[in-house]
Amino acid sequence: MEEEEYIRTRISSRAWCDLHPELLSEIAQSLGIIDLLSFRGVCKDWRSASFTASASIESTSRDSKLYFLLHNDRDENTILFNPTTNKNYTINIPELKEATCLASTQGWLLISQRGNLFFFCPFSRVKIDLPPIQGLENTPAAAAAFTSPPSSIDCVTAIIYKENDDIVEVNVLERGASMWIKYEYDLKHNQKSFGDAKCATFQQGCLYLMDGFKKLLTFTLEDKSFEMFLVIEQSKDPNLETLSFRYKDKLFSRSNLKKQMNLGDDVTITTCGATYFGSDFEVLIHNENIEAMEGTNAQHFKGIWIQPRFFQLPPNYSWSL
Repeated sequence: MEEEEYIRTRISSRAWCDLHPELLSEIAQSLGIIDLLSFRGVCKDWRSASFTASASIESTSRDSKLYFLLHNDRDENTILFNPTTNKNYTINIPELKEATCLASTQGWLLISQRGNLFFFCPFSRVKIDLPPIQGLENTPAAAAAFTSPPSSIDCVTAIIYKENDDIVEVNVLERGASMWIKYEYDLKHNQKSFGDAKCATFQQGCLYLMDGFKKLLTFTLEDKSFEMFLVIEQSKDPNLETLSFRYKDKLFSRSNLKKQMNLGDDVTITTCGATYFGSDFEVLIHNENIEAMEGTNAQHFKGIWIQPRFFQLPPNYSWSL
């Protein structure tokens, strides 16, 4: 009896970290990205065992559902909300404190933080620093887009904002470049109007930028030319061009996410939209401002629509080639 008790005690007290690597890898393969993050945080051996599972999640961009990431400027803890399951997860992400997300595409975020610019994957904590743009941190409404993942050698990034009521400024950075190149569209000179940028995307070398008033401004990388259009929801005119993407405005409000996330009436949220692949088309989600109830002492948060991806890059990976 004493010998049996001794064996049972030794088995039950065996450290989980001592599990066989093949068994750990098999367990990791069965986990979703949120559970995988917890799995990777146990110890070095578990992190190594999850490498194959992480690579598998990295390769499934088109099947990923959108999550919503909520953060603020006061602390490093963020809330990751899954609208499909109505579950909240708390994740410590120091890189999002006092930061603003300018673009979210296939799990990559383009972040502006205290004058610094960088690409960031919040799930793997991979970060790629970019050259700064002077004065960007003082711009209240900016949008951005990139042609391909920032790890690609042909990635081109654009950050767009209104310098004033008359000038739309497009800053372009090619992979490996150390300086942004600025291009300006003079609204007054062209007798056009354009509101604050709500979303942006690249399609076959052309930057598409939308405001909140169905105005579409395009910028072609090849000849550096601008053109303005008006987006019409429905038309039977065969001469009208058709957008190569779809867009969604007020997705946070229409989805009633504020109630689903149990956020109070005193919460105001500025959201960063996202670009993701739908069933047939690329879909753009507009940036959005959700106001607190009038008369309340408002708490300000920032939100990001994001696909849960897990990217892995070599240490000290650089934007320069």
